[in-house]
Amino acid sequence: MRAWLPGLAWCATFVFLDAVQAVFLGGTLQRMDGFLMGLLVFGPSALVVGLWSGRRDPAQIAIALANSRALIVLNLATAGGWVFYFASVQLVEPAVAFTLFTGIIPLTALVAGRFGVVEAEAAQGFLQRAGNAVLAAGLLLLVLITVFGWSGFVRGGPLVALAGAALATLAGICITVMILSGQRLDRKGVGPGVLYALRFPLYLLLAFGAWRLGLDAKAPVPPAAIALAVAIGVVVLAFPVYAVQKAISLSSSLTVGTAAALIPFVVFLMQAIEGRVDHSNATLAGLAVCFAGAVLASIGSVRAAAGRGAS
Repeated sequence: MRAWLPGLAWCATFVFLDAVQAVFLGGTLQRMDGFLMGLLVFGPSALVVGLWSGRRDPAQIAIALANSRALIVLNLATAGGWVFYFASVQLVEPAVAFTLFTGIIPLTALVAGRFGVVEAEAAQGFLQRAGNAVLAAGLLLLVLITVFGWSGFVRGGPLVALAGAALATLAGICITVMILSGQRLDRKGVGPGVLYALRFPLYLLLAFGAWRLGLDAKAPVPPAAIALAVAIGVVVLAFPVYAVQKAISLSSSLTVGTAAALIPFVVFLMQAIEGRVDHSNATLAGLAVCFAGAVLASIGSVRAAAGRGAS
């Protein structure tokens, strides 16, 4: 098996589940406290995975704690990413929020590479550069479509649309930092399981405090509905985080980022099937531009990875 195939397989796994997640969250968080949702999904899963991974290889926890700076950055980025993303999918169309969220990741990785971040990589070759330029143009187009009210859903006027787009973009930037800091710890010898568990303490503290303060309080939800939402959330929220960590350990950050940007059409299709969001040709056009850019960048990324493997 070629060395880069397992990484792409894990990319495909987290990308598909993230697409389901975007549509699921867009509907669920209209009815349920987002902080409670995150607390119930990430808290138990982080505890179980952490105990299991820690018992298998306690040295990994020691390594992570010894690299405290990277661990702190990992926690800050994870907390920011999920808080911003949970807020964005409540304000704008899920396909738009998800595309801005994932599409900004490879672009942020490129900027990080320019500033000398070792884990980030510069775009290699014409295809990657052209693809990322088209992707950036598509993201800007989606923001304009949303702000001018041409998308399928906005929970308010232009300012709400701009806030939703900004939150999704900030979430993607935070997740890029999470990916890069996770990659740094991975290279130190910290595996995906321990990384999954140790990235959530700050987020869980913030989520608990925000839930108790009622910052995202909704109407009461029956316990059975909460249990079902959490069960689905574990699959579409918790497991993709582990899957992306596996992808990080087997691929470059740029490959992970560009692969993640390929899924918007699946989100668009799923939200059409769900029926909560109106169909928007303008959104579809914006997604098409982003898709074209992501495909070009991904082809260039795979070619570069294959070339390095052959040399």
